[in-house]
Amino acid sequence: MQWLAAISVRRPVLASVIILVFLVVGILGYTRLPVDRFPKIDFPTVSVVTRQDGATPKEIETKITDKIEEAVNTVAGIDELRSVSSEGISQVLVTFVLEKNIDVAAQEVRDRIARIIPDLPEGVDAPIIEKLDPDAAPILNLALVADRPVREITEFADKTLRRQLESVAGVGQITLLGGRLRQINVWLDPMRLRSYNLTAPDVQRALRAQNVQIPAGTVKNAASEAGFRVQGKARSVEEIGLLIVREAQGGLVRVRDVARIEDGAEEQVTVARNNGVPSVVLSIRKQSGTNTVAVVDAVNEKLVDVKKLLPAGYSVEVVRDTSTVIRTSVHAVKEHLVLGAIFAAIVVLVFLGNSRATLISALAIPTSIIAAFGVMWAEGLTLNVISLVALALAVGIVIDDAIIVVENIFRHMEEKKEDSFTASIEGPREIGMAVLATTLSLLAVFVPVAFLSGIVGMFLKSFGLTMAFAIAVSLLVSFTITPALSARMFRGGVGTRFDAWLEHLVNLFYRPVEAIYMVLLRFSMRHRWIIVLGCLGILFAVPTLMKIVQKSFLPPVEEAEFVVNIRTPEGTSLAATDLMVERFAREIRQIPGVDGTLLTIGDNDQRTPNLAGIFVRLNDPALRPDQQTIMDTVRQEIVPRFPAEWRIAVLSVPPFNTGMSSANVQYFIAGPDLDTLTRATESVMKEVKDLPGIRDLDSSLISGKPEISGTVDRNKAGQMGASMADISSTLQLLVGGLDVSTYDDAGEQYDIHLQAEEVYRNKREILNILTVPSTTAGPVAVTNLLTLENTDSPSQINRLNRRRQVTITANNAPGVGETEILDGIAAAVKRLNLPADYASGSAGRSKEMAKAGMAFMVAFLMAFIFMYLILAAQFESWVHPFTILLALPLTLPFALLSLILFDQSVNIFSMLGILVLFGMVKKNGILQIDHTNQLRGKGMNRLDAILLANKERLRPILMTTLAFVAGMVPMMMAKGVGAAYNNATAGVILGGQALSLLLTLLATPVIYSLFDDVIHFRQHRRERRAAKAAILADAQLDPAKP
Repeated sequence: MQWLAAISVRRPVLASVIILVFLVVGILGYTRLPVDRFPKIDFPTVSVVTRQDGATPKEIETKITDKIEEAVNTVAGIDELRSVSSEGISQVLVTFVLEKNIDVAAQEVRDRIARIIPDLPEGVDAPIIEKLDPDAAPILNLALVADRPVREITEFADKTLRRQLESVAGVGQITLLGGRLRQINVWLDPMRLRSYNLTAPDVQRALRAQNVQIPAGTVKNAASEAGFRVQGKARSVEEIGLLIVREAQGGLVRVRDVARIEDGAEEQVTVARNNGVPSVVLSIRKQSGTNTVAVVDAVNEKLVDVKKLLPAGYSVEVVRDTSTVIRTSVHAVKEHLVLGAIFAAIVVLVFLGNSRATLISALAIPTSIIAAFGVMWAEGLTLNVISLVALALAVGIVIDDAIIVVENIFRHMEEKKEDSFTASIEGPREIGMAVLATTLSLLAVFVPVAFLSGIVGMFLKSFGLTMAFAIAVSLLVSFTITPALSARMFRGGVGTRFDAWLEHLVNLFYRPVEAIYMVLLRFSMRHRWIIVLGCLGILFAVPTLMKIVQKSFLPPVEEAEFVVNIRTPEGTSLAATDLMVERFAREIRQIPGVDGTLLTIGDNDQRTPNLAGIFVRLNDPALRPDQQTIMDTVRQEIVPRFPAEWRIAVLSVPPFNTGMSSANVQYFIAGPDLDTLTRATESVMKEVKDLPGIRDLDSSLISGKPEISGTVDRNKAGQMGASMADISSTLQLLVGGLDVSTYDDAGEQYDIHLQAEEVYRNKREILNILTVPSTTAGPVAVTNLLTLENTDSPSQINRLNRRRQVTITANNAPGVGETEILDGIAAAVKRLNLPADYASGSAGRSKEMAKAGMAFMVAFLMAFIFMYLILAAQFESWVHPFTILLALPLTLPFALLSLILFDQSVNIFSMLGILVLFGMVKKNGILQIDHTNQLRGKGMNRLDAILLANKERLRPILMTTLAFVAGMVPMMMAKGVGAAYNNATAGVILGGQALSLLLTLLATPVIYSLFDDVIHFRQHRRERRAAKAAILADAQLDPAKP
């Protein structure tokens, strides 16, 4: 790189052009970079959803789920096979290894499913096979409110509002919650059916046969042609009642004779309330791969026009906007980036005492950061929290190379009295290899991060690439524009009168620091064993600190929103759940800092009537306690006021849609027998409920759903000619209801729904009077064929890798690590001594946390290996690289101590901080050792070379370290939305650097001298052996010599 500095000094325009190319590409890239909260991650998961209305979970499991699992289990590359069998629906999630192409996987699953469709029960809907999209979570919720009937509001939302918004680029699926679409209801009267000797299937067949319109062809002649059709469909709701069911006793039995026809609405299966007000909510999802912020902006722009179409009395309000969190957190990191750059520049100004030198050094920051935007754009990355944290961290690193180069040019001009041009060539030449090795070894730290395995690797790829490119550009800047500017801006001397005053002021502080350091260094070199023992003692503290520090996958983060999931007792109706859960939401709204709530019920594939979710919006973080405190307030103060049988979980909003629970701690127990799993789960939950810091303890086991079981008397059924199929289908039609035909009106099509009147299907006793068809006895009452009794059954059955399983979930209180809770649950399960055919282990986020730990261990190992090879090449020694690398573990205890002091956890963000910390400490070691070797190469003895080299490198080391720390201060002090990620990374760097700096400054020279002793000991021993061998050989050749 020295040759590049010489060329740049002589050809400054060329140097400027090189840097401007990067700047132009970077600015272009920045304008085109999409903004998102997290990097785009493709989970290789395929979802298979199959419906059979009215089937129980056990029937779904045996008749559908098991067959689908057996079919897809033969696909190569499956990592995990999960399924949930609940009433009327089977959901199978096939998770593949990350290397598997998701499109190929989805096609292979479709092929396997196609083979077993004939084996599925009759009446089963075709399986829906989809790739699970992490972006599928709603990005925007709109609440439509009006003082009108709910059917009318729903019709407007569905036919007008939804269609307008679906035309917006990037908008995917829009679902309605809390609405009731128009539907033609045909309410059967079982008593009147019986009087006409009819059954429900007779009416069903009549509606299907009498309400059709089939094209009859085309009437042609020589001159013209015309389409021919028979007007068979009812043209009004009243006409539906006139459809003929059967001819009886010389008269016609029409639909209206046995049923009540209503132009009404479908049965309510979902509820939505915005701050307690009943609303129709439109839940908007974006298309896969599109940008959240761009789509939300486009929808909001469209809403301005849509609001003009609203009828009088209608209002539409945005009640949930995920782009707010993205904008706030990204904007905050941008602010920290700018503030960090300013703080770093101030530190450089203070240490150099020269405004022009500071300006030259500080140019590396915007140049490197802007250039990094170009590579982010080229690599298809987004401007997200991860990549911006990388750039904020890079602020303190990219300035380092320029500082070292400028400081050395500065020193050449002051000490060697060289002119600016000569100093700008000779200065970089002296430290060129050291700076190159520093940068390459930093790249060795960050490049492996971009290639970590697992979901964490995909998550952090943007961090590694952004960091690596910014650092690489800073190297180019320090050997092009930095010496070129130095040669010209220092031409009139190194400083102005202000600079001289500033330098004098700096020396008042720096000289005492330097003197104290030199005293400590001389003491350390005289008593090396003290430093060695101190280093060993600090390293031995690591296991103890690891036990004390909290461990989690992600830090608890402020998002100004959270959710409360509530499951009321099985069998609770939708209306009862709405009434009870709204009371809970009302209590939440009374907490200071809560801005509002959005209550939804039945917002899942199963439309579960007793499963509610309360989305809680919080106001400005500066005006209230932090989010975790408010969440704990809900747990501690509100939850105890409600029935103990309610299953309540207070959760952060999950950043990704994984199709599974978002609880922090998840642990599964799998085995063949559901009863054994039930007992084991209940035993474990009873034992761990008092673990310190455990919150929201729950499980996926949902049993005790009320059920009415009908046992058929086969003898009577056979005698009367009533088949099982007729009995089951007729009762399904009367009790469950079916859509049997359609009604057209004003260009829209509506379902005709056939079902018994509610009074004939709301109690077990009344079901006995319903009639089913028979071949010999006509309509037969249920009471003559079936025995009805009340029972219960599981509400859902979960399976993992084709075995039934139960997942125990929990959250951790503030100040308690996830691993403490997980270890407590694992220990409780182990004490059960379950049979050999039962298995258990971590799942979900807990499983990913273990994978992340292993991935980072590999990253650390690769970083150490690459750093060693780079340093070995620089120092032309296999031993001296250990001098530098041994200083790195010394920072780990201080990093862990800083996490404990700041009440933070070991998580993927703090692990990134430790990686950065290693890179910075290693940089200091290279500067120390490289200069020591240079002085020894000039003939200076080892001790003097060590003392002088460390004295001369103390200023650049302190300057680069403090500039880096100053760049971290805004991130560490950040508060508000998304700040926890910045705090986690900056905290470990700040604490680790501040606490370990002095030790590493003393330990590196001591370790260097010890390794040098080893090298020379071996060298002296070889020399002594060679001398002895020469003497012996000489004696053998000339025995006469004494």
